[in-house]
Amino acid sequence: MPSIQPHTGTLGLRLAKHLLRRTSYRYTPAAIDNLAGMSVDNAVDSLFDPYTPDMAEPLDYLAGQPFINSGVDLDPPAGLEDFIKRRNVTAWWLREAQLNPGIQHRMTFFLHSVFVISTTEVTPAQFYDYLDLLRFYATGNYKTLAKKITIDTAMLRYLNGNQNERDNPNENYAREFFELFTIGKGPQIAPGNYTNYTEEDIVTAARVLTGWRPTWDRPVGGNNDYRDPVTGITQGRPGFWAHDLNDKTFTGAFNNTTITGAVDDQDMFRELDDFVEMIFAQSETAKNICRKLYRYFVHNNISPEIETDIITPLSQTLIAADYNLEPTVKQLLKSQHFYDTGDADATDDVIGGIIKSPMENWIQTATFFGLQVPDPVTDGEDHYFGWYWRTVALVLHETGGMTFFRPENVAGYAAYYQAPGYDKNWFGGSTLIGRYKLPEILLTGQRVLFSGETMASPINIVSFIQNSGIVSDPADGTEIVDNLIGYLFAEATEPARRDYFLNQVFLDDLSLINWQFEWQSYENTGNATSVRIPLERLFTALISSQEFQNN
Repeated sequence: MPSIQPHTGTLGLRLAKHLLRRTSYRYTPAAIDNLAGMSVDNAVDSLFDPYTPDMAEPLDYLAGQPFINSGVDLDPPAGLEDFIKRRNVTAWWLREAQLNPGIQHRMTFFLHSVFVISTTEVTPAQFYDYLDLLRFYATGNYKTLAKKITIDTAMLRYLNGNQNERDNPNENYAREFFELFTIGKGPQIAPGNYTNYTEEDIVTAARVLTGWRPTWDRPVGGNNDYRDPVTGITQGRPGFWAHDLNDKTFTGAFNNTTITGAVDDQDMFRELDDFVEMIFAQSETAKNICRKLYRYFVHNNISPEIETDIITPLSQTLIAADYNLEPTVKQLLKSQHFYDTGDADATDDVIGGIIKSPMENWIQTATFFGLQVPDPVTDGEDHYFGWYWRTVALVLHETGGMTFFRPENVAGYAAYYQAPGYDKNWFGGSTLIGRYKLPEILLTGQRVLFSGETMASPINIVSFIQNSGIVSDPADGTEIVDNLIGYLFAEATEPARRDYFLNQVFLDDLSLINWQFEWQSYENTGNATSVRIPLERLFTALISSQEFQNN
């Protein structure tokens, strides 16, 4: 039986790799070794240490200065300028994700995969504020975030909340708030009745949410400064003139709850609060959120046993914490089930059971091997445009099937919601090329699939083997292959597979003595050519392998 009971003891290498791959984008040998020596409790707790961004905001590399909190008027810029600055915000977030040793960026992306927007619908400043809001509540209160995201300017624009008026209600956001963001659909038991809510409830909810308007600029002060008093983040503004002032009564799905209409613009906040509290008072809301967490961190298969033994107790923890995420996520990450222990089947695909997204694939590889990208301050154009846009976005993400921060629809990325394939959606005839060109891109610093400008400093695989600490004797070819497999693969590979990487790929059917001779020659002469070629051949085979795609 899958067990939510805590896993005890020291993690060790295998479980430390598993924990770090699932919770952080910064996957380094030092971080793995550090976690491996910790107890489960201490290791998981350490991932929740606060992270302060290295750079508070992105730069406009053309102007050489920040552009989000600079105090200037940030009404929507036109055309190309808007497009470039949105790209810069994405690049800034990805760089910080690579630097963050903990879970905050991983949780931020989880929240984005639930509370979806597309950057094509918003200004750069609104996009930044949206990410800032998700970061603020990354391990905080999901219910509070549900209230604040409803009047987030980016969300108001993306799901047409800005068009929702009392004389012309727009039900778009209300529908997604029920179905995707909070309680979720249950079995359809009658026309327009989805067990957990009805079409009538959607209509009523849209009336509750009438009148909210985006904040089009981000003023520093004065009468137009609409900043949330808790987060300090710019939010939407109440338009009382467009708000439905009548009381709103929901169906039996919500115990026929009546929410009193607001009496002024400030009372619109109270009405919104009452609406969200009503939904989160339903136990199914907590279960639906926990299912999303489970699929994101553990596995896509939620069997009846998982529902009973994992989802239900997680949801009880979430409710007891008034929807604060940290205790619930910690309980999941500390559980025997997360580490594939505590049940009769120790090989039921939890460890290595999720296919990496294109983002996880390149970031975890780049951080493990210490890829150096152009500096955002001194080499801004190559950093923002050359590497993160032309290489990461257009080659590694989009050819891999991930339109990053621009999902195809409000449901998000198919890998996180679309049954029965879920993470298998990352693989297809049109999405493999970017994934399998990753080794060449990292070893050459070139874009590879398109024109070949230099975009990053190539990984120096010889220096890595010599200095990373994962190999004590680089002249020992067996140690190199075994240790790279040990750190990079989720599970130990079959002996025949290991021998393939060692003898056919790395040694090219030569002897271990030959490798020892070549390495000693390199140490004596400083000429790395003879050792670089087999190491790059091994690197390419490992990163392109089926085993490496599993997280």
